[in-house]
Amino acid sequence: MSDRMRLVTLVASATLVVLVPAAIRSGNAQTTVSTGTHRAVGSWFGKAVQVCLPGAVPSACFNGQPAVVLFMTPTLTGEGLFVADDSLTLGGAPFGPHTTAHGQWFATSAAEFTADYTFMLRPFPPVADSITALRARWLGQVANADTLVGWVNAYLQPAVPLAWTRLLDSEFPAFPNEAAGIVTSPRGFVRDPALCRTPGCPLVFKFTVKRVAP
Repeated sequence: MSDRMRLVTLVASATLVVLVPAAIRSGNAQTTVSTGTHRAVGSWFGKAVQVCLPGAVPSACFNGQPAVVLFMTPTLTGEGLFVADDSLTLGGAPFGPHTTAHGQWFATSAAEFTADYTFMLRPFPPVADSITALRARWLGQVANADTLVGWVNAYLQPAVPLAWTRLLDSEFPAFPNEAAGIVTSPRGFVRDPALCRTPGCPLVFKFTVKRVAP
């Protein structure tokens, strides 16, 4: 089995319905702090790197798989919308090419925030007439007026079939069960991959982004 196939085997089973309570710490709770005046509002550019197991080399970062690194361009609006792209849109499976990420964010303090988002991509190994998606959560912090830092948990979802269905005039398409994890917020947050090694655990990243200012 190739390194790419082993990586897919690792992450494709990481759905949001499996949880290891002892290893996953709760994310920050939403507060009444306004997103409209929060210092995280703006457009950003920066880098994210996967957090490896203690003592692991980059070529065998987590469960023997190579570390993932990417650049990204997130935008957080004052209305609470999150939009982002990253350099994996130019890459290959299992993480790319993929669509622009869309989601929402909320403030957890005057300097901290949580963002949840998703993007679509093709299943790998290929699955006929199907799509898949990645669901991710940020825990971010304003380091200074021009810098955000934080953590990312990333969950690749199972394949979702593109199945045509005949509908009556009064009917609408049923939401596929396979897509439940795409629209379900992750429960808790993982910072140390050494404490979460089951199929339900996400890939863990840390990031630093700088404000794209005039």
